Amino acid sequence: MTVSRRSSAVFSPESAAVHDARELVRTALGGWPVPSDRGEDAVLLVSELVTNAIVHAGTEIELVCALDEDRRRVRVEVRDLMPSRRLGDPVVGRPAEDGYRGLMLTHWISDAWGVSYTRTDKTVWFELGLTAGGSSPEEPMTLPEARAADPAEPVPDEQLIDHVVQWLRATTDADAAYVLLSAADGGLRVRATAPAGGVPDTGPDSPRAAAELLAMAEEACRHAAAGPVRGGVLTVPPGGRLRSLGTVPVWAEGERLGLVAVAAEHAGRFGAPDVTRLRHAAASLGPVLARDRLPRADHGYRNWLGFLTEASDLLAGTLDEKLVPALGAQLFVPRIAGWCAFYLEDSHGAGELAHVWHADEQRIAALRQALAAASPPVPDRARTPRPWNGPGLLGPAARQACGPLVMEFPLVNREHRFGAVLLGEPVDGEFRSELVRLAEDLCERVTRTLLTARRYGEQAATSRILQRSLLPAQLPAIPGLDYHIVYEPAGEGAEAGGDFYDLFPAGPGRWRFMLGDVCGTGAEAAAVAGLARHTLRALSREDLGVARALARLNDAMIDESAARLLTIVHGELEPGPAGVRMTVTSAGHPLPLWLRPGGEVIPIGAPQVLLGVVPTEYQLDSVLLTSGDVVLLVTDGITERRDGGRLLDDGDGLSRVLAGCAGLTARAVTLRVMSAVRDFGKGALTDDMAVIALRVE
Repeated sequence: MTVSRRSSAVFSPESAAVHDARELVRTALGGWPVPSDRGEDAVLLVSELVTNAIVHAGTEIELVCALDEDRRRVRVEVRDLMPSRRLGDPVVGRPAEDGYRGLMLTHWISDAWGVSYTRTDKTVWFELGLTAGGSSPEEPMTLPEARAADPAEPVPDEQLIDHVVQWLRATTDADAAYVLLSAADGGLRVRATAPAGGVPDTGPDSPRAAAELLAMAEEACRHAAAGPVRGGVLTVPPGGRLRSLGTVPVWAEGERLGLVAVAAEHAGRFGAPDVTRLRHAAASLGPVLARDRLPRADHGYRNWLGFLTEASDLLAGTLDEKLVPALGAQLFVPRIAGWCAFYLEDSHGAGELAHVWHADEQRIAALRQALAAASPPVPDRARTPRPWNGPGLLGPAARQACGPLVMEFPLVNREHRFGAVLLGEPVDGEFRSELVRLAEDLCERVTRTLLTARRYGEQAATSRILQRSLLPAQLPAIPGLDYHIVYEPAGEGAEAGGDFYDLFPAGPGRWRFMLGDVCGTGAEAAAVAGLARHTLRALSREDLGVARALARLNDAMIDESAARLLTIVHGELEPGPAGVRMTVTSAGHPLPLWLRPGGEVIPIGAPQVLLGVVPTEYQLDSVLLTSGDVVLLVTDGITERRDGGRLLDDGDGLSRVLAGCAGLTARAVTLRVMSAVRDFGKGALTDDMAVIALRVE
């Protein structure tokens, strides 16, 4: 290359040489017809190559800048006196090893570059074209001596982030440059750094991040987070290591993703031109950081949508309020958070720790102990997540158990507040914005599930109370009579249905019994059953006989507008010296069966009109039961148990079952009957069933 302009200098192998080399390039190219962007590229590459020479050669360094006579390209050479340390090919995707970061940047930015060796020195050079499309060297070269960059080849995002942060540090003459990402707690975290005299560090966990560099980065994060949203040159108060700081926000699709920042230990280092460079860097990084977010959120939001659908299905499957926190914790951990704690408000509005879960099950006990010692989240109507400061008031062990960052998410809807969920830092160590949004969405679903479960629980409790009121609270002891009752309503979780029973004192030495069945099932049938039972009890206190009491109940049901029918067997027991006198009426109900000690089964009475149809007078049947006699009363859920087209009572099937119960106790008789019912049909029980066995001792 024929040279028209030339500038050179020799530097000692010390850190100040990097700054001096940048100034030489900036001054020389600034006086030549070199576009500003090409000049800044040259400054960046020289900064990298001189740094590498200082670190890996440790000899004097000669820097040469040259402009060709056609003013179409500029050539820069960095020469050291260590030819024995040869450089390989910095292929794309090679790990960021010492010495290769600068070569990779050179590969991506320059139009041509190469390495030449003599017995006494090694020279790394690059050329930048000053016209559209750049220019090619006069003679072809091959790797590793040279490698031409393909301008059409895309630069990987990670390489571009490193390029930008290094470019910022070099062009602003900063002591360090940063890419800072917005965190869920309102602060910032380091995404990439470029310290003076070193290679970029692509994360706070890199083993190359020295304690000083991290401390400086944390200080930059604090000042940048406290600065104005629009950024600019910030005034840093004395007392820290930093005295100059420049920031510009990185935006994408209306959302602030973070900041680009440059920092220096001396005041007044940055000005308006540096802010312009920061804005250029921020504009370049916006699409990159937006793309960077999506795959880090567990392969994109579409996967989250599938996860939320599965979560909704899982939560919808429970109506037990106590199980909701346990299910919710399994959803939060470990996919969203490292640990999870549910606080549910009690009747006084105070939060109580309901469930704790940790990705490492061995740490659950320590976490529970730490949370028990901390104040629970303050109940209020806050609807947005916020950092929880509970661990900050505890000792070191509790803070270690909880971790550095805990987020509080409310469980609240428009009308109710159920409590809060605490989420510890995710396994990968950051609450990214998409994770926060996902946690909010999941909390809304958990809140809806809690509301549904609580309402169901309240309704179920009310239903159980009402159902229990339909059955006798206690049953009397009757001298000389052994009895046992089995009652199974058909509804899932029901304690009472359309079948009902009762046994109560009717006067001195007399007891009345009833076993009824309201046509239909469910709440309406249960309401009629309760009305019938309490009405017959009340009429008994008025000393009405069994037949007259049934007639009065029949009239009352006919007067009701609701068309409800009722079958019932109602009677009276009067023990005496000769046995137990039974007086009974069966209104549309299966007849009582009388089992004699010898195994003979006799129906008692004759069928009469069921209640609720027409006014009628009921007739009584009376028998004297003696020792060993058993009377069996059942509802049609027993007699009409189906097995295909057959009923259990076809051909006096129930009588045959009872005939085999001679000599058994009352309890044994009922159990034998229920066993026969279950064995008869294979299907589920679809009707209420009630059985009463009365045995004279």
